[in-house]
Amino acid sequence: MIRTVTGDLAAIDGPILAHEHLQIDLCCQKGPEVVLGEAEQAEVASDLGKAMRQGLKAVVDLSVFGSGRNVGGLKKISQHAGLPVICAAGFYWDPLPQLVFDSSVEVLRDILIHEVNVGIDGSTIRAGVIKIGTDREPISADSERVFEAAALAALATGASVVTHTSAVEQAYWHIETLQRFGVAPERILVSHMGAAKDVAQLIDIGRSGAFMGIDKVGFIARRSNAELADLVSDACAAGLENQVILSSDVARKDRLSHRGGSSYSAVFVDFFPLLRERGVSEQQISTMMCQNPQKILRLAHPLN
Repeated sequence: MIRTVTGDLAAIDGPILAHEHLQIDLCCQKGPEVVLGEAEQAEVASDLGKAMRQGLKAVVDLSVFGSGRNVGGLKKISQHAGLPVICAAGFYWDPLPQLVFDSSVEVLRDILIHEVNVGIDGSTIRAGVIKIGTDREPISADSERVFEAAALAALATGASVVTHTSAVEQAYWHIETLQRFGVAPERILVSHMGAAKDVAQLIDIGRSGAFMGIDKVGFIARRSNAELADLVSDACAAGLENQVILSSDVARKDRLSHRGGSSYSAVFVDFFPLLRERGVSEQQISTMMCQNPQKILRLAHPLN
């Protein structure tokens, strides 16, 4: 079962963008000009429609508490575009919200459980995944408490955990910490692994059994699509296609198509041709875009 903002689905048949933002507010870091808010909802829905014409069947919005999450807005976008949208429970990390400092692990755990099982912000809209992360500073005791709370909530709800890494090396701590608190590696997706220095680093992280997100396709200010395609091709040649998930992590309005960005279509329009040129098969692409995201999004039987 996959939990969307408009209800639960037995499955999703087709490509899923598993790391995106349809409504997000990071103005505390980057200024108000990047915000994807209510004013952009129609534009976001239109861009999703363009991606749907390329084959998109569902999208995951990974905005959480503290980063402008708007589940009512996500429901409107989902209904307008006619596209399943999965939202996330969680707490932003850069900076951590005051709620984290003021709350015990048990309180944080129960908030996440409520968001998955009951609803978010007083609504009946439920999260289908848990999202947490770490900033660029040395990992703090408060961050470890958030990871413990997320792990306990994942066990209680059957939701997977998606993590934001601010450096690739943080992936090891993320995976080890979540496993220490009982989360199976196949229920973990570590994000932003497109920043890996080479495929050997992906192979090393992949030994854990966790999923790895190559999720900034189209964000060429960080790494060109050609470089990312080389990395994904090498990963597939190393047999890692069963652990790789592709997405574009749109998180600012200047990446929308009307404003000159490649938007939510980047993986389909720009990236797939590069993968095919490098010999990545249609089955491998399907595994990374369809089967792997479904495994992460499918709610498991709660262990508690």
